[in-house]
Amino acid sequence: MSEITISKAKREEADKVLHFIKELARYERMRKYVKATVADIEKNIFDDKRANVIFVRRDGEPIGFAIYFYSFSTFVAKPTLHLEDFFVNDKDRGQGIGKRVLKFLAQKALDRGCSRFEWTCLEWNKPSMKFYEKLGAKPLRGWIPFRMDGNELIAFAKEE
Repeated sequence: MSEITISKAKREEADKVLHFIKELARYERMRKYVKATVADIEKNIFDDKRANVIFVRRDGEPIGFAIYFYSFSTFVAKPTLHLEDFFVNDKDRGQGIGKRVLKFLAQKALDRGCSRFEWTCLEWNKPSMKFYEKLGAKPLRGWIPFRMDGNELIAFAKEE
């Protein structure tokens, strides 16, 4: 029987982090948007500690990953654990790994004094939505994410 573990990614595994980012992008039909490099991951995740990465491992080999960070909830004046991305290899799905990772992160949120554990899901990803709702998570209705990036971000920041 194989052993499933969850552990923090190490700096020397930055290439594996990038591999899973690309796999996630493939699954989400967004591969052309991946601009991340191993150097970006080393700097921003491992050196500057802007996010955390965990691997789900089967017998020591990564079969999935999650990237998360902490934000802040103004109204309750406590941190929020935000799951940015989560991916498990196609062949390893349906074995309880997703629930295990979410429980691991939920406990991490409680250990850090978080009042919330949040993530987003693409509208078309109905299987994931059903899975999350089955676990007791609720979609946030009435909130629309906004983004400013690329040239719009640069132009706005420099606008007088």
